[in-house]
Amino acid sequence: MAGIVKGEKKNGSGSFRLSEGGKQALFAALVAIALLLAAYAVFLMPASDPRSEDGSEFYFLLRDSPTVGMLYDAREVTSGQAQSIYQCGVEMISKGRFAGKSLLIVACDSTGCESMSTSTNGSNRMTFEQAGKEMTAMPYVLIKPGESGYAFYKRHMEISIGKNVTGNINCDISATESQ
Repeated sequence: MAGIVKGEKKNGSGSFRLSEGGKQALFAALVAIALLLAAYAVFLMPASDPRSEDGSEFYFLLRDSPTVGMLYDAREVTSGQAQSIYQCGVEMISKGRFAGKSLLIVACDSTGCESMSTSTNGSNRMTFEQAGKEMTAMPYVLIKPGESGYAFYKRHMEISIGKNVTGNINCDISATESQ
């Protein structure tokens, strides 16, 4: 191997020294790996969104934003659970919770994701990871399978629809500001 000088064996183990060229090659490889990890962290890894105790940060962000996202995650679910996931978002929209705002709606199933936007009337195919990245630009609601319940984060809200939940469900959000 170029750049590696093999030493004498002592007690059955070999020792190795790197030549100057080998040290430079190793250093260049380590720098390249560090740059790739940094690029992944900046461009591909979704931004972390810390939990919110009472949802107030999400509420004010949602209230003041001209655009809101809704991400339906119906991957790997039964048809009944998928219907409940979609119905949940329809109920929120039909009750006027996002009146006056542009909506970016992304529905995902086991074949991929389809986005629809009220501001452009266009649609686009993407992966779930790409959809998650799109949503970080605005406050959004993620409706997904899981243990029934909800959780607030600073930039988004998650609503989980249980496995045995089917048909009409009461899935709505509302808030009042205290004086």
